[in-house]
Amino acid sequence: MYEESQAKAAIIARKSRREPTVNMTPMIDCVFLLIIFFMLATTFSPLPGMRVKLPPPSQAQSQTKPEHFILNINNPEAGEAEGFMQLNDREVNMVDLSANFMAGTEKQKETLIIRSGRRVKHEQIVTVMDKAKRAGVKKIGFAMVASAF
Repeated sequence: MYEESQAKAAIIARKSRREPTVNMTPMIDCVFLLIIFFMLATTFSPLPGMRVKLPPPSQAQSQTKPEHFILNINNPEAGEAEGFMQLNDREVNMVDLSANFMAGTEKQKETLIIRSGRRVKHEQIVTVMDKAKRAGVKKIGFAMVASAF
């Protein structure tokens, strides 16, 4: 009987004993402090890119025929992928652009000036640059547009 009561007491003592717990709050605080430290201590290398120095916009335009190619690219209309293009005041599309560059004189092939709106996609400008280089255009420049055209 004594053994029985001792067994019951041991069972009750086991049930009333609490499980050990681990408080995670200090560890989480330490982890966040380490994350903040590493974020502040890390230096990021700048992304490689192309530096472009744009000239200031000019108001005067010559009325004579330009000696080099000037390509105007308008901002694309809603729903269109590409903007409207004019090469030396003649409407062109992307398909005929290479032929127009090839048909130019040697003086015209020295320089291409691209004037584009702010919302023209870079893909369109890079495609134009690629076509110009393949046609033999030696220099490509960019002009700032004072107003939308």
